[in-house]
Order: sequence, then structure tokens, then C-alpha cells
Amino acid sequence: MSADESEWSDVDDALRLSTEAARIVLESGGETYRAEDVMAAVASSLGGLSPDSFATPTGFMASCDDARGRSRSVVKRIRKRHMNLEKIARVSSLARDAASGRLDQDGVERELCAIDSLGSYPAPLPSLGAAFVTGFFCLFFGGAWNDALVAAAIGVVIGMIMSWLGSMRLSEFFSNIVGGAIAAAIALGAHALGLAGNTDAMIIGAIMLLVPGVMIVNAIRDIIAGDLVAGIARAADAFISAAGISIGVGFALQSARVLAGVAL
Repeated sequence: MSADESEWSDVDDALRLSTEAARIVLESGGETYRAEDVMAAVASSLGGLSPDSFATPTGFMASCDDARGRSRSVVKRIRKRHMNLEKIARVSSLARDAASGRLDQDGVERELCAIDSLGSYPAPLPSLGAAFVTGFFCLFFGGAWNDALVAAAIGVVIGMIMSWLGSMRLSEFFSNIVGGAIAAAIALGAHALGLAGNTDAMIIGAIMLLVPGVMIVNAIRDIIAGDLVAGIARAADAFISAAGISIGVGFALQSARVLAGVAL
């Protein structure tokens, strides 16, 4: 291999691995500035010069130069997004290790493959987490302990259904409509059977599992940091998710009022 080809190969490797790291950050729900910082740190540590990037929640563009000032660029499309803070933390740690020289190119590639292959939590944990969150939010919003137990059961059901809908790659908007409708329907059913009394607290506690809180925070952080395109995109995504929840809950409440004569 000639020296010219070797330079191109080094730049290509630096660009490939750095954009893979940025992709994992964005697909895991990380902020755009974090993806850009990770890309710059990894590319610089692997020999890429003048690394630059532009990230949005749905796409990523990056470039870097070789020793002769020739530029390479790449575009990545972000087609899936699922919150995984462990992946974000590990990629950030990888970028720091690469920048400090503790990881070479082979080490970076091995660690990225390991991070990308991380699965979700074992089966009982998401259900327990959903029950804990929805139950205690129900108490926070004025529900009694029997209301909280029903809300916890709703949380488990919603968690399982949302996971199933996610595996079908259904739009998050429609998934939230289904989740909101199920939360309201079960809460109304429990009230009708005399199992619980505070329908409002049960519904609010249950839908807190669906509220895009991290997305809203990231939208605000992106806007404050000057990443207006990414911030507005995330804010719009959060608004659409919230609208889906509202439509689902409203549909269930209105259906109960019309079909069963439930007083709301």
C-alpha cells in the first residue's frame, strides 16, 4: 500500500469509528452536542485532522482531513431512537479514553461493537420499574394506596404493550395513542368494579410512563446551546408524543361516557 493510500485508510478508519460512536449516542437518545463532541474526540485521537460535524436527532454529517488537507465526509441517517443511558455513558467514557491515549484503534472498535450489542434490561426489571413509577406518581397526584396498586398494574400492562408495539416499528405517535387509551380504559374499569376510587390520579400516574420528559429536557438544552434545528425538532417530537397520549386518553374517556354512561 502506498503512503497516499495509507493516509486515506487512516482517515477513513477515524471517520468510520467516530461516526459510529456518534450514531450510538443519537440512537440512544443523547444530545446532539454530545454526539458532535464524541465524534471530534474519537476522530482526533485516531489521526483525523480538523474533525467537524453537524448532528440532528434524525441525521448526522461529519468530515475530517488528512495530513495533506484533503477532506473526507460521511452522512449517517438515524432511523431508530430508544433511550439507553448506559450506552450514552459508555460511549462518552470511550471518547475520553481514546482522547487520553488509553485506547488505540482496535480498542475503540472492539468497545464500540460491545456497546452497540448491549441489549435491554432483563425481563422483570422494566415491568418492576414501570409499576414503581406509575404507582408512586399516582400517590403523588393524590391517589390512595388501592389507586396506586391499580396504577402499578396499568404501568406493567402499558410497558409490555409499548415494548410489543416498538418491536413492530409502529410510529411513536400511534403507540402513545394506544398506551393512553389503555391507561384510561383500565382505570375506568377498576373504578366501575369498585377496586379504586380516584380515576384522575390513576390515569395521570399511568400516563407519566409515556410522557417524553427526557426529550423535552434535551430539546431545551439543545436550544440553549444554540443547536436550534435539533432543539426545535426534539420539541416537535415531544409535542407530537404528548398529543398522542392526550388523544388516546380522551378517546377512552369519551367512549366510556357515550357507550356506558360513565360520569366523568
